[in-house]
Amino acid sequence: MKKIFFIAAACLALFGCKEPAPVEVPLPDAIEVTPRSVTFDAEGGTADVIVSSTGEWTLTAAAEYDWVEASKEKGVDGDILTFTVQPNLEADKKADFTFATGEEGATTCTFSVFSYAGEAPSLELVSEGEVSFGYEAGQLEIVVSTNQNHYRDVEYTLSEGAAEWLDYQAVLPGETEADAKIYFNVAALEGLADREATVTVSVPGLTPVEVNVTQFAKHVLSTPTANYTVAVEGETIVVPLTANVEYAISMEGADGWLTVGEATEEGVPFTAAALEDGKRAATVTFTQTDAVEGETPLTCTINITQVNALITWAADMTGNRLFPKWENGGPGVSKAFTLETLVKFDDFDKGSGGIFTIMGIEGKFLLRMGDVGNPLTNLQIATCAGNYNVPYACEANRWYHIAVVWENRIAYVYFDGELVGESQQFPETTYVGWPLWQYVPVDPDLSPAWSYEPDGNRCFWMGYSYDANRDTHGLMTEIRIWNKALTADEINAPNHFYTVDPNSEGLFSYWKFVEGEGSTVADATGKGNPLYGEVDITKQSNGDNSGPAGIDWVEVALPDK
Repeated sequence: MKKIFFIAAACLALFGCKEPAPVEVPLPDAIEVTPRSVTFDAEGGTADVIVSSTGEWTLTAAAEYDWVEASKEKGVDGDILTFTVQPNLEADKKADFTFATGEEGATTCTFSVFSYAGEAPSLELVSEGEVSFGYEAGQLEIVVSTNQNHYRDVEYTLSEGAAEWLDYQAVLPGETEADAKIYFNVAALEGLADREATVTVSVPGLTPVEVNVTQFAKHVLSTPTANYTVAVEGETIVVPLTANVEYAISMEGADGWLTVGEATEEGVPFTAAALEDGKRAATVTFTQTDAVEGETPLTCTINITQVNALITWAADMTGNRLFPKWENGGPGVSKAFTLETLVKFDDFDKGSGGIFTIMGIEGKFLLRMGDVGNPLTNLQIATCAGNYNVPYACEANRWYHIAVVWENRIAYVYFDGELVGESQQFPETTYVGWPLWQYVPVDPDLSPAWSYEPDGNRCFWMGYSYDANRDTHGLMTEIRIWNKALTADEINAPNHFYTVDPNSEGLFSYWKFVEGEGSTVADATGKGNPLYGEVDITKQSNGDNSGPAGIDWVEVALPDK
């Protein structure tokens, strides 16, 4: 190998230092003059013409003209020559010239001089040459004046791509016989980038005029969500940012644990240091810095939280519901059980008699907020043996741990571990069914066969009962069913609101919201009874209240210290 390497090195030494000579590629001959024609009225005058060519050029006239003279007949690239035209009181005249370059003048362009015995034809732009629009749809009006043609002779062309958003409508007569108005509809701009176009207006035989049109995009500065969490061990997250403005970033509460990096196409990176204990949060504000006079600068605010969270996901129940199907058997009839959940209400906007359903079975045993005569802020235990309105008013936008304990037909209600009101005794009862009087045991069967409730056969739901307008406006998570009555000490055990051992004695079903995606929540006990989710519940043509499979997952951080 060493020998082979040496030979290769020697070859490089002999031949590698000689570079190939550059090859010159000749440019094709070209010539152009600006402008391509000039026009004079009866007084005559002078006009300058610029020549652009790849080599020496020559000028020849199509005939002998005694009324027009060029200042030079040959030259080089960049020359400016002057055409002088004598006064004309006789008749309209035209002189044609040819500029040529290249071998034997093979490459040419033409040039014309018009001399009129009276007023020279003209095309002038009356309206503005620079026009701008906002992002909304609008109308562009261009006004030109010409002294030689009817308004119907006015033509237009659009720059590349302009026809996608400038839609020609009509050419109409203007305020005077010489004026013409051209109309275009301007489409609304939905993108983030400004766009530009040039409209060229012309009349045959005259020099065109141009109008430059700019449409400004709507200024945007936003993120898809306002709340972000970072891992306890520290991490970098990228916050997607939609922006077509310049902006500055300020942070409050970062205190050295949160830093911001350079923005990329993916978003703005934020790096959090590791957190030993507790919770911390920073408020990040994006502020527009290039607002023009009279424009209010845009702002966008996000919250970045770092917490030793036990719960990170919840389900938005607004318009939605959850339910078990009890494929592997349910808890059945029980004389002692406990229902638990964490819930946060967004609002209480259903009016008098409105209902938020928490969980249970309509007409048998149901936990719900509101009902006729009971404020929507207050829990009600609705059973076939009567209802119990719990004397405790909830507030919006805060989390509550709710535990309802049932034992020997007595209900005990706990909010955040505190026993609320007196325990409620429910008697066994009879009620008038249809068509016969029926005896009903108060101890409910918590797991009737699941269905879409044909003939009123009610099932166990979360966030739904009876019809679609009894949903809960808010979030739910950490739902449990015990087949035993929990004691106050058990309910108030450390972190009990947020997590329990899935193998705890008496814990029948335990739905921890850990998935963050999908349309089901697994049963943490391993009994194989998942929660199913449906969203946008509405009445179907067959009479069922249902919606497509899904769960509206919401990222949370609990406990909310």
